[in-house]
Amino acid sequence: AGGWAPVESNKYQWLEVDLGERTEITAVATQGRYGSSDWVSSFLLMFSDTGRNWKQYRQEDSIGAFTGNSNADSVVQFKLQQPVFARFLRLLPLDWNPNGRIGLRLEAYGCPYKSDVANFDGSGCLLYRFSPNPTPILTAKDTISLKFKTLQNSGTLIHTEGQHDRSLTLELHKGKLLLHLRKASPPPSPPPSPAQLNAPQ
Repeated sequence: AGGWAPVESNKYQWLEVDLGERTEITAVATQGRYGSSDWVSSFLLMFSDTGRNWKQYRQEDSIGAFTGNSNADSVVQFKLQQPVFARFLRLLPLDWNPNGRIGLRLEAYGCPYKSDVANFDGSGCLLYRFSPNPTPILTAKDTISLKFKTLQNSGTLIHTEGQHDRSLTLELHKGKLLLHLRKASPPPSPPPSPAQLNAPQ
């Protein structure tokens, strides 16, 4: 009770968490085992989609080790510099309290990750429409992430159209990616009002 504590404290132990589905993980937090002298002072993080093939997470400014706790009560949170997309999370203790054992409480922060995968034969297309909403949703930034494999060196990857003749097209042309943006056309000027003549009374 009070957290995870393996039977033996050595560098061959790990804590594995199955998030149940592919998740965008943005931060993790650790804490020592409640009511004890057990905590982890440094650790590695590993991620996997299958639970078999693992990849170590590395911060841009370090070799990969995270600084953990110095007591059993305080919470240490790490916001990941780059989010990770995975179903499984594994924490590997490197160092722990020399006067105690490996002990840990772990929390992961994020949200379910959803993506669409489609295959094309070169003559098809994918049409995606947002659900109609009477109240427009304004965002500070819109991000499109695309991974693709193709045997062709030319073709249209993305084409989207908005209001007022605005459009975006991502095209593969002879092995080079081209991005075409068409801005909104200015609204037509209203016709001049006909002159009014006032007849003398």
